[in-house]
Amino acid sequence: MGLFLELFERQAKFAQIPNGRSYLIGILPTEINNLIAREPEDKARDYAHIKSLLLQRFKLTAEKFRQLMVKSQKSPDSTWHDFYHEIKTYFEGWLSGLKVETFDQLKDLMIVDQIKKRAPGDFKEHFLDEWASIISPTELVGKMEEFEDAKKTIMGKP
Repeated sequence: MGLFLELFERQAKFAQIPNGRSYLIGILPTEINNLIAREPEDKARDYAHIKSLLLQRFKLTAEKFRQLMVKSQKSPDSTWHDFYHEIKTYFEGWLSGLKVETFDQLKDLMIVDQIKKRAPGDFKEHFLDEWASIISPTELVGKMEEFEDAKKTIMGKP
């Protein structure tokens, strides 16, 4: 859905449609139009709200965008340029979902991502509910240290 919306926005811009977003309803399936119709009129006219609603409906969370970016493969039918735009869209969706807006926040996110890849399974399970939203390296390593300390205490090791 995220890629669909980006392509729609780009085509509306290329066609120089002043408010191309209002044309979105005409190209969406009835089920999705019904979802939009349930929104108050002012929100139904707010493209940012509708985009957020659709992404939420299709469960394109920051974590899902990250997974799509990491697992994305170039299809034989697509060009490298298409593949680049696909990965870029997923990456931007990941950053946007976590509200990463500065270079320092991006650095922290990349560091956290590497630490998470090396985290023990029991730690991941313990923090499953908040795992995807932890984007601060100091917060993550603090939780890891506390977890290991608690584990050592329970097992009777100093």
